[in-house]
Amino acid sequence: MGSTNQKPILIVGSGISGLLLAQHLRKSSIPFRLYERDSDLDTRGLGWGLTLHWSLPAVRSLLPDDLVSRLPEAYVDRSAVEEGRPSTFPFYDLSTAELKASTPNADESQRIRVSRDKFRRLLATGLDIQFGKGATGKFETDEQDGSVRVHFEDGTVSEEGSLVVACDGGSSRLRQALFPDSEKFKIPVRLMGVKVECTPEEIEPLRKLDPYFLQGAASENDTFVYFSTLDAPGNGTGRDTYTCQIVVSWPVRDNFFNSAAPITYPETNLDSIKLIKAFASTWAEPFRSLAMTIPEQTTEVKCLDLYDWPPPKDLRTTGKVVLMGDALHPMAMYRGEGANHAIIDVKEFVDTVIPHLDGSPTDMRVALDGYEDKAVARTRPAVLASRQACLDAHEWEKIGPASPLLSKRAMNVGFDEGTMKLIV
Repeated sequence: MGSTNQKPILIVGSGISGLLLAQHLRKSSIPFRLYERDSDLDTRGLGWGLTLHWSLPAVRSLLPDDLVSRLPEAYVDRSAVEEGRPSTFPFYDLSTAELKASTPNADESQRIRVSRDKFRRLLATGLDIQFGKGATGKFETDEQDGSVRVHFEDGTVSEEGSLVVACDGGSSRLRQALFPDSEKFKIPVRLMGVKVECTPEEIEPLRKLDPYFLQGAASENDTFVYFSTLDAPGNGTGRDTYTCQIVVSWPVRDNFFNSAAPITYPETNLDSIKLIKAFASTWAEPFRSLAMTIPEQTTEVKCLDLYDWPPPKDLRTTGKVVLMGDALHPMAMYRGEGANHAIIDVKEFVDTVIPHLDGSPTDMRVALDGYEDKAVARTRPAVLASRQACLDAHEWEKIGPASPLLSKRAMNVGFDEGTMKLIV
């Protein structure tokens, strides 16, 4: 597939979906251009771990074989995988250390935990990324030949393309241009995260519970935390410590944690760490100790407001711009499915739209409509379920097997928007 006369597909954004799409187009000899607003691939902010599960077959089908074989380079803990240590992603009551839920064991053929930074760098292998190109949201279509161009913040304009794929994140400028009256929903939860270096001795009590990831909520006060390994000895870097991510969140409501008014983000980094430690002082071991030993003078705290955007049921883009990944369905991370849905976006786009690149404008529009219908039907319930999981995480009485916080992760879920409950 691919033609030397074919105008390139313009991919705006080099996140997971943009890079994965670019790799598949490269593998298929389809011309493309890839634009990224940042100046390089260095991870902005805290950095995350990603759990890839039901999207793994799609990852392996989209990537060239040499990158599939290199997926272990992105694992958060290669030694644990090589030892056959399974992931169960346990959920605990932070107040008592009681295990409340876990998933069935799964090996690396079914589920992997990767560093977003390392995974992104792997996906960028061999790609020509044009950095410093943040989209303004303005685009224009040539009515004569159907080509499209994108405007960038630096005053430049892209070359002519056959299609624009907006992968420019949860605050997508292109989505805002397409749907100017559709605002993101602000979830009434506040979140702070830190990244710390831990010795094997410090992290071992948590690794005994799960070597990759665990989470919990406090039955006594509705605080929530997750601990995630991001890097480990044995990953080929020569390091002798573990990089661990600690993310703490709490509800925005009166009378939480003995505060008459909702607790806001502290003004200083030191006060932010002190707030994390105040929450942690009420937790049981081993969760308490890891948080209480966060270095106060050298640790940077990242604060994050949580937003989502359930794509409208009747979503239709206009012109020759299509949305993908977080640009289409930004969601809270409390079900850990955002990256998985972004990957399936790419697979559905490849299967539904790419075969019609050389077709008529009518054929292309029908294909784009088909892609959007599939993506919205799959991701709108997922966004709402993730929102409810986030809310449930901070209201202990609602945490149970039926809560989206603990229920099975799946590509397609039913969600009743009237009751805000999963359809089982």
